Amino acid sequence: MAVDWADTRQLDYKNTVMQDSMIAAMKFWISKTDIDGFRCDVAWNVPADFWRKCIPQLKSMKSIFMLAEGDSAYLPQSGFDAVYPWHMFKMMEKIAKGTRPAFGLDSVKNESDKLYPENTIQMYFTSNHDENSWNNADYGTFPGPVHEPFAVFTQTMANSVPLIYGGQEEPVLRAIKFFDKDPMTFEKFQRADFYKTLLHLRKSNMALSADASFRKINAGDEKAVYAFVREKGNEKVLVILNLSNSEQSITIKDKTLLRNARNVFKGTVAPLSNKEWKMKPWGYEVYEYTAN
Repeated sequence: MAVDWADTRQLDYKNTVMQDSMIAAMKFWISKTDIDGFRCDVAWNVPADFWRKCIPQLKSMKSIFMLAEGDSAYLPQSGFDAVYPWHMFKMMEKIAKGTRPAFGLDSVKNESDKLYPENTIQMYFTSNHDENSWNNADYGTFPGPVHEPFAVFTQTMANSVPLIYGGQEEPVLRAIKFFDKDPMTFEKFQRADFYKTLLHLRKSNMALSADASFRKINAGDEKAVYAFVREKGNEKVLVILNLSNSEQSITIKDKTLLRNARNVFKGTVAPLSNKEWKMKPWGYEVYEYTAN
């Protein structure tokens, strides 16, 4: 594969015969292999008319999951279930560098809420194959302790489904070659328990469902502290993140949160109070509540 895509055919999507041939090829994988969905590379470079023609035909065969590599509004409007939140990722990078405040995340979320159909799923990440190979993610963009609060964010944010890129559980702290075989060595699994804890929470608590509600709360200096509540049914999750390199004062003022909760990473259950406490640089806490 060439970096400039010179080895890739440029398909004419105005040609209806080509469109039908492409759709037939996609139908083959559903009918013959029973796949669960498609991750469509460079989906943003394919006309909306094609996706509007293609996706309903595929979903009439099976309730498949369609993931678009792109964040253009027309993609979910054309039938994709999930998109890549590139703008949010770029904001996360800026906050990690200290060039934007934590509340910069809100501006991106508010824009997405306006552009996307309700409950559009967004695949949050701290690294992927492009960002790792070309832009030093996550070892360079979220180095050392910076990684964890942003990883928690990707697992708990509104409308999220998380991506964990191969090697992050080790972690592999280098760029993985894009076009050549480049084996990774797994020995330490230093982040394995961290990711297992988050994935277990997502699986067991419906408050982290993609369609669960999201409510921002003020728990400290909003330039550094990003805190929110996810809720669905009788289940609730409170997330508090210190997205800065300095210690932060935390105070929970919301009375609905001042009751017994389980600290997800510590495994302890205790009532939360409104007394001020300190959170270390790049710290995080996640609490889960169940019905009284």
